[in-house]
Amino acid sequence: MITSRVALTAVSVTLLIAGCGSNLPSVADPPTSSPATVATTNAPGASGGWIGGEPDWAGASESDAGTKMYSGAVLPSVGPVPGPIQPVQPVQPVQPVEQPGLRAGSVDDNADFADFLAYLARIHDLGIATRDFDSTGRIVVAVTGTTGLPVAGALVTVTAGGAEIASLRTTADGTARFLPALYGATQATQATGAIEYTFTTGDASATAVPGSTVTLHATVVGGGPDPVALDVMFLLDATGSMGDEIGRLKNTIDAVAAQVDGFDSKPDVRFAMTLYRDQGDMFVTSTFDFTSDIGAFRAALNDVVAEGGGDYPEALEEGLASALSEPSWRDPASTLQLVFLVADAPPHIDRQVPVAYPAAVVDAVSRGIKVFPIASSESDDQAEAAFREIAAATGARFVFLSYGALGAATGESTDIAATDYEELPLDALVVRLIAEELAALSGTNVEVPPTTLPPVTNPQGQ
Repeated sequence: MITSRVALTAVSVTLLIAGCGSNLPSVADPPTSSPATVATTNAPGASGGWIGGEPDWAGASESDAGTKMYSGAVLPSVGPVPGPIQPVQPVQPVQPVEQPGLRAGSVDDNADFADFLAYLARIHDLGIATRDFDSTGRIVVAVTGTTGLPVAGALVTVTAGGAEIASLRTTADGTARFLPALYGATQATQATGAIEYTFTTGDASATAVPGSTVTLHATVVGGGPDPVALDVMFLLDATGSMGDEIGRLKNTIDAVAAQVDGFDSKPDVRFAMTLYRDQGDMFVTSTFDFTSDIGAFRAALNDVVAEGGGDYPEALEEGLASALSEPSWRDPASTLQLVFLVADAPPHIDRQVPVAYPAAVVDAVSRGIKVFPIASSESDDQAEAAFREIAAATGARFVFLSYGALGAATGESTDIAATDYEELPLDALVVRLIAEELAALSGTNVEVPPTTLPPVTNPQGQ
């Protein structure tokens, strides 16, 4: 692993404006998962609430016949109680146990893309399967305004041979990433350089070949409005394997919501969450719609129970599709849109789903939505590969719980070494990532709350 990935500092900083293939063995996507944009409800006035009603958090599922589920515990069915009734003993109050906060690191695979492709190729050689997701031939598109500031939310059309084949939206730093294979270009075609792509936004146009970078100079000013419209979605694996962390994740997300809401720049922030479990559980997905009422969001988060799942893979793809399509996302032309996916298992690539994650990525890229996966404790090589593909394609960092000396939540075959990242409290890291996005979009400085250095810091220069 080349150690040029820039580590995040762990002191109070003022952020400035940001500038800007694998041959993995794959399970073919179903025909319904071909690249297509999922329609959104786009109702800016939404005030939150569970879409379709609050889910049943616990109870008998198809895989739990003969048992009853309650608050994360599996209890046997209760019949007649034999023998004399015993006197009721007084219940002793349970003293709350303070859980240690979660710590995490992150890497930016777009900063060293050749190294990322080498990692994916090695994962392929080891026989680790993912969906058909070819990251080779990436073209980075940058859109700048008349002042030199990035243009976020710019609609970029991509044509080849005179036919439009894709549309992209730039993210906060004015960039978008085009992966030709996701739109039908084969590796053989890319290798010959036979295809030249044209990128157009407004009256600016330029051409590029796979593996290059293209800059479009738009006739708009660039930067962002004041205040910045910010939609933050938390996509959470709520299966039983997350039970040991869900309480601490609640505290983390609660802290993130409070800190972002308290930024000096006062962004127009709304929060939403989509939960997913798996087929046969009490629910597969459930979404709490976007709301600017932080108290209501935090109250809903507090009710979340981790339960179900059964096997290792989970309904991640169904969850991602729901997170992108169900809530009332605002206009992507004028809103910073972020998804934080917290999970410890890969998707079920062994089954067909309406929207597989490559198609969900195409949808996210067409709307300028960044997806930051946060890998939790049980993540393996298959989960890490899928998470990093999603993050890199949408322009986000791959985040993973670190657990200090116990090792990071990555696969056994990862190329991420301890010197490639700096360990921070998870809430501080997520707040910093959001602050960086705001700074890039608005062109203003965003003060990030100070963090505490871990007991062991990285070598000088990391």
